[in-house]
Amino acid sequence: MPSVAGLVNPLREVRVMRGVRTAKQHKGLEIEVANAGGSQVGKITWTVPGFAALGLVLLVAEAGSGKTSLVYRTAEAIQEGGLFLDQIPTRQGEVLVIQGDEPRPMAQAKIRRMGLLANFCISYPEPPLAFEDLEATVKTGNYTTIFIDSATSLLTADGQDSTDENYVRMLYRINKLCEESGVLAIVTAHLNKPFDGQRRKLVTMHDISGRASIAAAVTDVWAIWREPEPRWADHYNLACLGKRNCKEGQVWFLQGNEEDFYWEIKETADQLLPIQKKELVDKIQEFLAESSEEFSIEEIATSVNTKYEVARRICSDLYSQGVIKRIPVNQEGRGRPSYRYGIFPTWGTPG
Repeated sequence: MPSVAGLVNPLREVRVMRGVRTAKQHKGLEIEVANAGGSQVGKITWTVPGFAALGLVLLVAEAGSGKTSLVYRTAEAIQEGGLFLDQIPTRQGEVLVIQGDEPRPMAQAKIRRMGLLANFCISYPEPPLAFEDLEATVKTGNYTTIFIDSATSLLTADGQDSTDENYVRMLYRINKLCEESGVLAIVTAHLNKPFDGQRRKLVTMHDISGRASIAAAVTDVWAIWREPEPRWADHYNLACLGKRNCKEGQVWFLQGNEEDFYWEIKETADQLLPIQKKELVDKIQEFLAESSEEFSIEEIATSVNTKYEVARRICSDLYSQGVIKRIPVNQEGRGRPSYRYGIFPTWGTPG
């Protein structure tokens, strides 16, 4: 292989044999052929299914949107292994809330008003929060979930704000630390004020206060805001802005409660409540597990009594996570193939 100018140790050898490529290691860089992996390769480790998986989840909100009470309710659900938003079963684990937006007396008053059942841990450090302190806390293994409320108050040093590049680097480091340690971090942040002074009808990535690169530093982004045209008392919107695990455009319509800061899901944008989706996921997996055959989306949708598009989205997600398999249907000519879905055999390791 001819030498490549500018490379100290160019890739020595690439072979193509019977359709299989192999590559040797470049100096300092491991190179492999891209492939889809096998069963469970894309499995998501959810702490709060559909909302928060391992890594750093950014929850953005404007003042008065109830983000801190939502943080406390989420912490309670995880600590107890209870229901998030009165519907979603959580993975139980020890929780730490690092509070920077509310002083201790205010936080204690709110926790009392909420009547919280769970004894999660809480800390009130002097800002800024040192990464070394957070890293040491994460690596103790004492906590499965850590909340930081908020990034604006705790992750910016004197003379800095969310537009500083060091703030973005801090989010990157926390995300990497949590993913490597198998921990979920939910970090709150603020939104820019609407330029017209009106109540916002929609939130996008561009509304997040700070650099545009903030969204790239985290695993997923959610936003919460008060509905400007409420259909019930204390109507709020909780929407996924996208990234890795949650689906962009997924919106949950919530009802809060000023008396005890209780939160529940009233409706969703796709008319499918999280508990209903979980039931459909279970039904589809059970249906596929009953046979060694593969089935079309139409057949699967009919078997669980749901719409084609709902079954298609669920099967696509399960396949991406390596939970089920799919095979293309033979067809003549070119074009996008159709698929049939099935369960992996229990006696072997699928490729």
